[in-house]
Amino acid sequence: MSSVEMAVEIAADPGRVRAELPRSVAVWLRTRGLESRADGEIAVITADEPVQVLSTDDDGGLVTAVDADGATVTTTWTVDGRADRTAVVTSASAGVAAPEAFTERMTTVLVALAAHLEHFPDPPGTELHAWGPSRGRSAASTHEQAHARFLSQVGVIAPRQRFETFRGLPAMAGTCLERRGGHHHSAAALLLDDPMPGVAILATSGTPPVHEVHALLFGDDAVAERLQAQLAAWLAAA
Repeated sequence: MSSVEMAVEIAADPGRVRAELPRSVAVWLRTRGLESRADGEIAVITADEPVQVLSTDDDGGLVTAVDADGATVTTTWTVDGRADRTAVVTSASAGVAAPEAFTERMTTVLVALAAHLEHFPDPPGTELHAWGPSRGRSAASTHEQAHARFLSQVGVIAPRQRFETFRGLPAMAGTCLERRGGHHHSAAALLLDDPMPGVAILATSGTPPVHEVHALLFGDDAVAERLQAQLAAWLAAA
């Protein structure tokens, strides 16, 4: 087992970051255990407590535990305030069975966490999650190629550029914060403004790869539920 330490700068008041960190971490750290089977079906492995908060302290730190790759990963989170009223959140994880895959996924968690806390001070938001198998791949396709193909179906997604989904897909628009390829987990982080404000992650994970959309939306619950249903239907058929 290995240890992995990572950090992210968050342009938000340190006091608010400390107050909101347990709830925000629980959203973005949550894993669904998605696995694509040989017949194209996806097995969804869930847990009663996908993110366990083991302890918290007065300085905003906390300790979480999640099951990943057959092992329990314990992560200590700390918040350091800076003189310019920004914060640095550090995650120190122990018990990591697959360090490369874990680091790729945790990078996505930290990017989403920062976007959430920087742009949306009013919790809690409505969580959205939809997934589907990667289709149209050849045996020689790499993980990055599968993700690139997924994004090419969605729209023109480039870092720091405006994007809109293509016609015929569930309508979403906003700005791409980051697009990153990996060997086990690839993701694009989006700051949405349509059909409602929020943060969304378009990711490809696992072998065979599974495409997923994970978002936290702020506004009308009925709009979020409609988008959830539209994305689930599209990903199942894409």
